[in-house]
Parts: sequence; structure tokens; C-alpha cells
Amino acid sequence: MKKFLLVLLTVFIGTITNAATPIKFIYLNGSNANTVNDKVAFTTGMNNTQEYVKSIFEASDFINEHLLKNGEYTISEKPYVFFWGYQSQEDLNNVNSCLLSMKMISPKLAQSVRGLLFHCMHDAIWVQKSYHMHCVVNNLHRYVMKAHKNGEKVILSGHSAGSFITYEYLIHKLPCITHEHLIKRMELTNNGRIDKFYQEHKIKPTCLDAITESGFALYTADGKFVGASSLNRLKEAYENLDKYTDLVCAPQDEVLGVVNFGSPLVLFYSDIKDPNIAINKYNKVLFEYMKNSNMFFLTVNFADDPIGFPVSQNYTADEMQNMNNLNFSDNSRGFIYNKSDVKSPATFVMAHSSYWKHPKKFAKAMRDAYIEGYNNFYQNN
Repeated sequence: MKKFLLVLLTVFIGTITNAATPIKFIYLNGSNANTVNDKVAFTTGMNNTQEYVKSIFEASDFINEHLLKNGEYTISEKPYVFFWGYQSQEDLNNVNSCLLSMKMISPKLAQSVRGLLFHCMHDAIWVQKSYHMHCVVNNLHRYVMKAHKNGEKVILSGHSAGSFITYEYLIHKLPCITHEHLIKRMELTNNGRIDKFYQEHKIKPTCLDAITESGFALYTADGKFVGASSLNRLKEAYENLDKYTDLVCAPQDEVLGVVNFGSPLVLFYSDIKDPNIAINKYNKVLFEYMKNSNMFFLTVNFADDPIGFPVSQNYTADEMQNMNNLNFSDNSRGFIYNKSDVKSPATFVMAHSSYWKHPKKFAKAMRDAYIEGYNNFYQNN
């Protein structure tokens, strides 16, 4: 009997030890989704989509090798659905009142165009405001930390304006900033002079939110970073950086990638290459981190979705590295890709909201984007 129990215990422990780590998709809604019915429709649609994502991804030998690491990871059956539409509801009602006030005096065509622009654009504009975005990103972070606590990895997937949130999450929450990055930046702003204290007391990799919330530096409205006002305050904030990193940053390697869909990110972030905006210089650090951490950033748009914006070219790793003077490690396998060539089963009028209504086709497009994106990025490898 004792021998039997010992064998049973050994098998049980082995099962726990060899269990694959779940990958939890976190889906984010887009604009014009603010009601209970919108939440139910989006949640139901993304749950249905996840069933196809799991079966189609796990049936792919390529994805099994490169994403799932031959059994190290598995796709979770159920996703998290992060519905942020309620947060803009009050502002939406205010604008709707203004719109209705014009009903009796405005020409019908003008009123119809106003209504179309209002419903399509309000949430996208609302969430772009920094104080709203900060709140939404922090709420999303709770979902990421919940997955981390449960022993899961995550893939972020934002529809339409939800893609702005996934991008901002990466900017503010990924621990991209190393001790070396911070020291180099301090030397640049102090004519090469820096207290030995900062060189001798190393910090662990941190994120932009930890930098700002600790008071070490602030990001101003005109796009600049400004350090703490006094040397004592600067040193105090530096000593607290590791604590803030644990509080507000995503854990290292917790976010495996991003799959945005129906995304106008290219339009709303068209200034991403402007060298005069300080945060764009930080994008270089972000892209290096994503590539060197084996992360992927995919955009999947139906070709007839009028809101989904393609890119003019999908670059290889060598092209991106040479254009932007990036430092990519040789053995890392992160990549970026935009796939906007799949025809929607719906008419172009309904294409923007058709992704979860045709979940099998959408899941196949996600799979193809991953495979095509990897092979495009590493054409010479």
C-alpha cells in the first residue's frame, strides 16, 4: 500500500512539474462600445474567437515550435475580456446631448455626418487624452498581474481604439529601462558628470511608469523628460525605483506579444518617428526590448475594414536595425508585422465589427500573421 501511494505521489508531482504554462489572451474593446449590450456582444464574440484561436494555433507545427515551445506553453481555453467602454460613458452622454440639441435646426445630412463621426471617433479621442489613458492602462495592468499571480503568460489583443491601449501599455509598463540606460541618460543631461552613487548602486530593469511615479523624472506636456528638482529628491527617488518597479511594471517576460485588429494605430500615432518628441526616443529602447525578449507585435486588419490602417512596408530585422540604429541581439526572435490583406466576409460597412462575428476566419488570419511575420522579419536567417 505504501509503495502504491509513493508511486501515485511521484506521478502527481511529475504531472505538476511538467504542466504547460497557460497563455491567456486579454481582449480589449474598441470605440463605440459603451453599453451592457455592447459588453455582452464583445465578450461573447471574443470567447467564441478564443475557441478557434486555441484549436488553430495548437494545430500549427510552426506555432508549436516558435510560440508554444513544443509543449512549454498552451493556449488557455478562456480569455480575459477587458471592457473599458463604461469609463467614457458619462462624457459620451454629454456629447450626445449636444448633438441632439442640433436636431431641429441642422440639415439632416449634416446631422447624420455629425452622428457618424461622433459614434466612431469619440472613444478613440477620449482615450488618447493622457489622464484617461493612464487610468485605463492601470486597469489593464490589474488583469496582467492577475494572470501573473495565476502562473499565466499573456498576449494583449486590442480592437480598434483598444490597440492604442495595448501600445501605451507596452510603453509605460514593460521593464525596458536598464541601469545602463538610466546612467547614460543622466550623463547626457549633466555634461558627462554623475555622482558615483548612481553607478555603484544598480537598479533592476524598470519601466516608464516607475520612473515617473517614483518622482525620479516627469514627462511634460510638451514631450520632454525633466528630472527631480533637487539632488536629494533625485537620490531618494532613485533608491525607491526597485520598489516602484515591483508595484507598477509588468513582470519580466510576462507579456509574450500583442495582436491588434481593426487598428488605426498608424493614423493616431503618425508622429511616432518625430525626433523632437522625447518619448519617441524611448521607443528605440522599447523595440530593442521587444525583439530581444522574443515578443511579437502583430496587426491584423480585414482588407475592407475602413478603420483598419495598413503599413506601407513590413521591414525585416536587418532593415529595422539599420534604419533606426537599434541594437538587436543575434539569438532573439521578437518581430513586428502588419497583415491587412484578408477579405472580410461582411460588407465594408460592417467589416470593422466583423472580426468576432467570423471567429474562424479571424483566428486563421492571426495564425497566418504570426507565421508570415516571423518569416518576413528573419528572411536572412
